[in-house]
Amino acid sequence: MSVRPVRQAWGLASHGPSWSLVGLNLLTPELISVHTSIQWSPSQDETVWPGLGKCLREAGALRGRQQHRVSMALSSEQCVSGVLELPAHLVADEWATEVQLEVSQLLGKPADEVHFDFYPEIQTHEAVQRVHWVGCTQSQIDDYKICTRAAGWQLESVEPAVLAAQRAVAALQGGMGSVLTQSTQDWQFRVQSVKELAAQMQGHPLDLMAEPGLHQAMKTEAGARLMAAGLALRVWL
Repeated sequence: MSVRPVRQAWGLASHGPSWSLVGLNLLTPELISVHTSIQWSPSQDETVWPGLGKCLREAGALRGRQQHRVSMALSSEQCVSGVLELPAHLVADEWATEVQLEVSQLLGKPADEVHFDFYPEIQTHEAVQRVHWVGCTQSQIDDYKICTRAAGWQLESVEPAVLAAQRAVAALQGGMGSVLTQSTQDWQFRVQSVKELAAQMQGHPLDLMAEPGLHQAMKTEAGARLMAAGLALRVWL
């Protein structure tokens, strides 16, 4: 039986107290376009998660009654990352234990209060396996889950904002020039470029940052929309 391709995806990223929600459509088998771009900021007497949940509910209602899925980002202040050099004879379960301990120590949290992910680098030395990892507090993930669930949405994935930004600018037609000169509604992304970057980053550090000016752009509202788009692009990997 054939598998129906994913037609729609959402990403949510923050810029200071503000949040950018971007929804993407598969326009053709090779091209992805923006269908929704919303900026939300809490009012003076509004707390973040209930207010953000309301924004998600309203945006979802405009796109149909199905349960929407959204991917969210962690800023550099919210997560830690690094590389461990481990004996090559260890298995993946043992990698996980070592990574969990490393994240726990760096965040100053008990091991059962951290969330983490990792991937091995292509092995170049027989005695050592380099493992790249990223981690955050479990409470951060729990906050995201509670917010999206209360809005009737499902949390699809969470990843460092820098990865989402790299994915988006690599796939965006016109690259950084489009970020600076085009309305978000006019952005279009190449499916093949999303897959090519994913292959390129296998076994490499998290932060390639080949595109000049990307770090600076990530500090702006346009950069938050770019990160949100990159989060949504994950579903077409």
